[in-house]
Amino acid sequence: MAVLADGTGGTFFQNNNDLDEGFRRVSTAPEYYYVLGFSPQNLKLDGSFHNLKVTLKTPVKLTVQARRGYYAPKHEADASQVAKEEIEDAVFSQEELHDLPVGLHTRFFKSGEAAAKLTVLAHVDVKQLRFRRAEGRNWNDLTVVSALFDRNGNFLQGSQKTVEMRLKDETLQAKVGSGITLTTSFDVKPGSYLVRLVVRDKEGRLMSAENGAVEIP
Repeated sequence: MAVLADGTGGTFFQNNNDLDEGFRRVSTAPEYYYVLGFSPQNLKLDGSFHNLKVTLKTPVKLTVQARRGYYAPKHEADASQVAKEEIEDAVFSQEELHDLPVGLHTRFFKSGEAAAKLTVLAHVDVKQLRFRRAEGRNWNDLTVVSALFDRNGNFLQGSQKTVEMRLKDETLQAKVGSGITLTTSFDVKPGSYLVRLVVRDKEGRLMSAENGAVEIP
């Protein structure tokens, strides 16, 4: 338990019956903290445990809590599966991400007292996208997911689209000025909805996630 607490940023309190002091230590947050990531170079896909040692060059009044090591994977992660999992996690999260220049807009019209059409518009500014040059064109794929939740955060319905961009130079230049707008429509009833928009590109592996609220009377 001590190793687990130390390696995950926790506090291990033991051999003391002073519960008040234990709760105080566990709940007291440091005044400043930094979270550092580690990406191993020349990773060996052997599934074994590799030790890590993290030290401070000048440890005055500072402490370090870090994992003692990591397990290497046994095989390369499938890029399409990683993308699928990242998108799914983002759809059901409330956190907004802004790695890509994406604008979320909504509009609706009522077709009756108990029916309406809700349209979600995703505008992507393509001039900040990374393109791969192949076969005389500029390649990138955009995956766009629009999802509807009720006011309590329950998932109602969603739609996923993939835009395969194989743009000539002149077409790309034209898109730089206007961008790309994608629309998704949902048949809904009057009420309050949370709209979740997630956009991920293939070449840059960047993602944006936006939230929007809609009230249909």
